[in-house]
Amino acid sequence: MASKRAVRRTTALLATAVLTGLVATLTPAHATPDPAHQPPESVRFASFNASLNRSTEGQLITDLSTPDNAQAQNVAEIIQRTRPDVLLVNEFDYDAGDVALGLFQDNYLSVPHNGAAAIDYPYSFTAPSNTGIQSGFDLNNDGVIGGPDDAFGFGFFPGQFGMAVYSKFPFVEANIRTFQEFLWKDMPGALLPDDPGTPEPGDFYSEEELAVFRLSSKSHWDLPVRIGPRTVHFLVSHPTPPVFDGDEDRNGRRNHDEIRFW
Repeated sequence: MASKRAVRRTTALLATAVLTGLVATLTPAHATPDPAHQPPESVRFASFNASLNRSTEGQLITDLSTPDNAQAQNVAEIIQRTRPDVLLVNEFDYDAGDVALGLFQDNYLSVPHNGAAAIDYPYSFTAPSNTGIQSGFDLNNDGVIGGPDDAFGFGFFPGQFGMAVYSKFPFVEANIRTFQEFLWKDMPGALLPDDPGTPEPGDFYSEEELAVFRLSSKSHWDLPVRIGPRTVHFLVSHPTPPVFDGDEDRNGRRNHDEIRFW
């Protein structure tokens, strides 16, 4: 859900932090554009796995409801020092009311940390994640249906390890697309995992499982960002780690196809 924060909401320390960025250079479409509508010369996009996930549903809201959480303070300071214009935050637990999304802005990003200036993102977006949504099948073939490994994306509750986007520029909301429910089997050339104990290819999952199995471990979003007269499509995803599986390589192959989707 996209939100414009016209009215402000009142509603583990990080061991390591990695932030990757991409600077998009925007050139004018004409030799003499209208100065009032010129975009900035460059815009910085960034992806940050902040590990703001929690073990129980709703705990992130509780932790962000005051400005005292040490991990969130450290994450906010990193963002304030790097100052991306459009930011994807990975492993940010999803809640349907966008409460955590607003609390992180109000109680952390809007508060200076250790000499780093506050940063404001008037626009934000989040949407449901496949993590923790039960498939109804024994996807890891352990003989038991249920649990985090049998969800469409690994998670103990719906929305755990989700994604959030903060932006200094507005989204073209009518053109936002999510591919959360896109089926893995429908991807051209899908690299489906194989049961090494059978002669058939790509048969680790049954036909019934493949009929519902989603490609995205979290989701894939196409977010059009309006920057002056231009629209830049921010293609967002957070693929599953290519480990924690067996000879069938189900996570490695899914990681491959999640990246290849774009």
